[in-house]
Amino acid sequence: MWVTVAIVVVLLCLIWALTGRPKGLPAGPTCFPIIGNIGLFRPSEATQAHRKFRKIYGDFYSLMIFNRPVIFISGFDNIRQLLVKHGDMFSERPRVYPSEVIAKRKGLAWASGAWWKEQRTFALTTLRKFGFGKRCLQSQVIEEVDCLMDEFEKYEGKPFNIHYQLKISVSNVICSLLFGKRFEYEDAKFHRLMKLLNTLLTVVNFSSPAFIFPSLSRFSIFNFTKAKPTIKALAEFVVERAEEHRETFDENNIRDYIDAYLLEQKQRTTEVNTTFTGGDKPTMEIKDRLPMVDAFLLEVQRLGNILPLNLPHTTKEDFWYQGYLFPKNAIMFFMIDSVLSDPAIFPEPLKFNPERFIDADGQFGGEQKDKMIPFSTGRRMCPGEPLAKMELYLFLTRLLQRFDVEPEDPKRLPSLEGTLGITNMPETFNVRLIKR
Repeated sequence: MWVTVAIVVVLLCLIWALTGRPKGLPAGPTCFPIIGNIGLFRPSEATQAHRKFRKIYGDFYSLMIFNRPVIFISGFDNIRQLLVKHGDMFSERPRVYPSEVIAKRKGLAWASGAWWKEQRTFALTTLRKFGFGKRCLQSQVIEEVDCLMDEFEKYEGKPFNIHYQLKISVSNVICSLLFGKRFEYEDAKFHRLMKLLNTLLTVVNFSSPAFIFPSLSRFSIFNFTKAKPTIKALAEFVVERAEEHRETFDENNIRDYIDAYLLEQKQRTTEVNTTFTGGDKPTMEIKDRLPMVDAFLLEVQRLGNILPLNLPHTTKEDFWYQGYLFPKNAIMFFMIDSVLSDPAIFPEPLKFNPERFIDADGQFGGEQKDKMIPFSTGRRMCPGEPLAKMELYLFLTRLLQRFDVEPEDPKRLPSLEGTLGITNMPETFNVRLIKR
């Protein structure tokens, strides 16, 4: 009998040791045997749950997903310190569902190490040649904005769901850079691609155990099985575009990003082997004269909070910070939401208040502006930030120049709540666009 008791005790201790919180990690909720902290909250409610955890445990806390630690870092100063000052240490991506199943450890977002550095350098250099981050790109954006305005006019002030046209139009700017072409709003194939992307961003949730352990994605209980056909269809779309480029490739006429990539491959093979009225279109040249537009857009990004958990990071080796251990290969989320919703930085954070970004002289600026990190910060911050900011400005100003925007029902404004997957996606809503 005593032998049996001893075996049971040893097994319980072993289970606890394997699934409990390792010494040195930031504090967190009590772990359950084997499963750790799984089931503490619904993945769709992760943003609210993490705000609560921060109030309880402070800027550093950890959760155990089975035996794997996941560390959460909050606060502007902490995020800035670790991602900028110690940027090289935290520049890796962990092995999670997107990196292993979707990207297969490739691509700008999910690769790590020397391969990622090489790809990032090529991407930024190539995109700059096409005007990325420069005002010369605005003519391409304005052309797409005008197509969108013409599409809006077809509704003649009747309520409609604006999401689809907006997604197509914004995506067309990126497609023009990548593929050298835009897609018509009626294009069935591109329409399907947008639906697939929407499905993928909704299904893949950072807080699901299947995100942390990709092998679990095969079980339907985690809902990731819906992602597989989506990933396959997206890959087929990109491969089809790449094949079209190979067939028409001319190294003396580099049309877009894919052509530039093909040229690089060929070379390496060879080498080795103020107002919105009037007729003039708003441009980037007058942006500094419209501080309220900048303030409005920044407040939209703050409350929109589209990537509240950020993309996950990991460390190259064990790292200690403020007395806490960040183990090698542990998953870490640098919580963008902790900054965007911090009342110490943004008083009344749930209130929409663009004036918070206007200084005493009526100009766009101030400390709150400097602490806005919707695109993250450090070495792994979003490389598309310059283009995104240009699009936001040109789309909004042209829209307001052409239309008065009204809700379908003035007594029932669109909800600010979203659906959290990889991104925090807004609920659909209808608007009226009344031609000026």
